[in-house]
Formats: sequence, C-alpha cells, structure tokens
Amino acid sequence: MITGFNTDVRHGNRLFHIQTEDKGQANPKIETLIYMGGEILDSYRSSYEDLIAMPPVSESAIQGRMEEQHRSVIRDIKNGKYDLTPPDFVEQQAFNDRPLDQAILEFLQQEGDVDSLELVLDQPLKPVFGSLFRVQIRARLCQSQIPVSGAEVAVKLVSSIKKATSLLLGQTGTDGLFVGEVQLPPSQPGQCAVVVSCTSDQGFDELKAAVIAM
Repeated sequence: MITGFNTDVRHGNRLFHIQTEDKGQANPKIETLIYMGGEILDSYRSSYEDLIAMPPVSESAIQGRMEEQHRSVIRDIKNGKYDLTPPDFVEQQAFNDRPLDQAILEFLQQEGDVDSLELVLDQPLKPVFGSLFRVQIRARLCQSQIPVSGAEVAVKLVSSIKKATSLLLGQTGTDGLFVGEVQLPPSQPGQCAVVVSCTSDQGFDELKAAVIAM
C-alpha cells in the first residue's frame, strides 16, 4: 500500500479536505474522498488492475495515478464543480433546457389530447459502475399502443458535476424494440444516472436510472 495524499483547498468561503489513498494490490483501487465540515461530500474510485496485470508492479506508476486523480479533484473544486446552486435556479433550468414544442407536447399528452411516443421497459434499468449495462426498451404510441419504428435512441451517462457522456446511439426496429449493451466506467464523482431518450416524428420520451456502485 502506497502513502496517499491529503490536501486542504479553500474555494470561496468553503474549505474542502481531499484525501486520496491506495486500497492495496489485493483491492487495486484508488479512492479519493472529499470532505467538508468533517463530513464526506463526495467520493471517487478508479481501478489500476491494468498496472498489476503484468508484473513486476511499478509503485511509481500507481503513485502517478494517485497524484493525477488527486489533482483532478482539486481542479474540479477550483473550477466550481461543487458550488451551491439555488434550488429555484435548478428547477427553472430543468424547464428551460427542454425545447418549447417538447414542453407543449408533454402537456397535451398529460391532458390526453395527443397520441404521442412513450418508452416502455421490457426489464428494469439497473446500471452499475464497472459492469455491462443492458438497455431493452420499446417505443410506442401512448394511446393506440402502436409500435414506433425508426425512432432515434440515445443513451447517455449524466453526472451532477461533469458533462454528459454519450454511451449508445441507435434506432428502434419495426416492432419498436431497441436493444443495446455498453460497458459502464468503474466510477465517477458526483451523483450519476443513465438517461435513455427516444425521438421521432411522434414525439419524445426519456427514462432515467441512478448508477450504483459495485
């Protein structure tokens, strides 16, 4: 086990403590904890199994990974990734991020005045960090239940502190079915979720599922 790093970082009027440590070759992971006010604010874990797969193990390479991860978290803090956002601003932003026609379509759908696209799960979405994630959804019209073929499907990984990452792109088949698989990363800081969205001439719908740690 390699000696870790401990750093205090002040950003604005908030003091963060960052601690990065090696979990040991029996559990080859690098863990960074972010504290504020004595409580854990966030955590980040990454694997270095690739470094121990081909002995002899280079401790300097492991330490380099630790330092890189430690510095990356410090940069995130200084760049405002953990800045507080007023709740009313978050709610307003969530609405403003949607196109106006989508907001209107969703309203009409709720009122029962339009037969628009909806996504249906054949099996629950269960994304887990570091594992193979399977997506199996069906696109159909919400009232007539007619399958929607050729609809554009996008699967993204979204985070509370990082930009969204595209995972899968595709289209529904003639039966409205879309099936795909993707390997999720070992870990990411912040709260993360997988978002499955579907777009066609009949409308737009999306499903979300929080990503859990192994």
